[in-house]
Amino acid sequence: MAAEAGVLQLSGDPPKWIWAFTCPTPGCDCREAIVLATDDDDRDALIAAGAPVRKAWLARESYAKAAARLKSVAAFAVTIDDGEIYSVDGASSFSPFDFAAHPEARDVIGRIDGEALEAFGRLWYRSKGWPNPDDESLGSQPIKILSWKPGETVSWGESLVGVREDLYIVGDRLFEAVDHYCVEPDCDCGDVVLDFQPLTPRGAPPPGGVRVDRSGAATFELTHEKHRASVERLWTLFRMRHLGYRERFARRRAVMHGLAGRIVSAPENEIERRSPRVGRNEPCPCGSKKKYKKCCGAA
Repeated sequence: MAAEAGVLQLSGDPPKWIWAFTCPTPGCDCREAIVLATDDDDRDALIAAGAPVRKAWLARESYAKAAARLKSVAAFAVTIDDGEIYSVDGASSFSPFDFAAHPEARDVIGRIDGEALEAFGRLWYRSKGWPNPDDESLGSQPIKILSWKPGETVSWGESLVGVREDLYIVGDRLFEAVDHYCVEPDCDCGDVVLDFQPLTPRGAPPPGGVRVDRSGAATFELTHEKHRASVERLWTLFRMRHLGYRERFARRRAVMHGLAGRIVSAPENEIERRSPRVGRNEPCPCGSKKKYKKCCGAA
C-alpha cells in the first residue's frame, strides 16, 4: 500500500488530515478502520509520525498496537458501517472511546461523515486486494431483483453491492438506511424514499421512513404513528452523517437512471433462495456460513 493510500483531508475550517488503515487479511471480516490524526493541518508531519503504523501494516504485524504506542498522534478506531468510535489499545477488541481523556481528537472525530466512511469502505476492499464492488456493479450484466415490476422503485443496495452498509444504532436497536429511486427512464419526479429497516432485534417491525423531494423537503411515511419519534431520530442521524444528503441523492439518482435498462425481475425459483428481510451482514440462511451479501444476496 502506498503511503498516500488512506490519507484523507476532512472538510472544515481549518481542514484536517487523517490516515486510515484497514485490515489486509482477505479471510477476515472485521469492519474497522484505525485512524490517525494530528492537531494541525500538516500532511507530511502526519505521514512521518504514522510511519510505524504503516510499517507494521506492511509486515502484517499488529498495526493496532503500533497505533496505540504513538505519542504525537491521536489514534482511534471507526466501524465502517455504523460510524461508532472506539479506543485503540492494541487489544483484540476495542473499548469505548474516552472523549474526556482525548479532547484533541474530538474535532477530527466530529468531521468523520458519510463521505469519509465511504472512503474507509473503499480502502477496506483495496487493502484486501479486492475490486471495488461499486465498479463491478456498474458493469453490463442484468440486475435481478425479486418480484420487481416496471414502475416500482429500486433501492440502491438492491442494484449496487456498495462498499459499506449505512447503519445506525439507536439504543439497543440497529437500523439500515435504504434509499429507493424511480428507475423509469422518462420519470423526472426527483423523489427519494429513505426507509429505515431494522436489523436487530430480528423480526422488529419497520418504523417507516421519509420521502425527500429535490428541494430536500422531507415527508414522513410511517408504518404507525407510534414510530414517529424513532423515524425523526433516524432522519436526524442520517442528516448529521450526510450533511450533503441532497447532493448524495442527486448523484445516486443519476446512477440509478443509468441502470434502468438492466434491471429485471428475478426468476420465481430464486424467491426462496433470497429473502429481502435478511440483513446483508447477517449469516446467509442457506447455511453456507458466509454473509448474506457474499452468498445468496449477491446472486
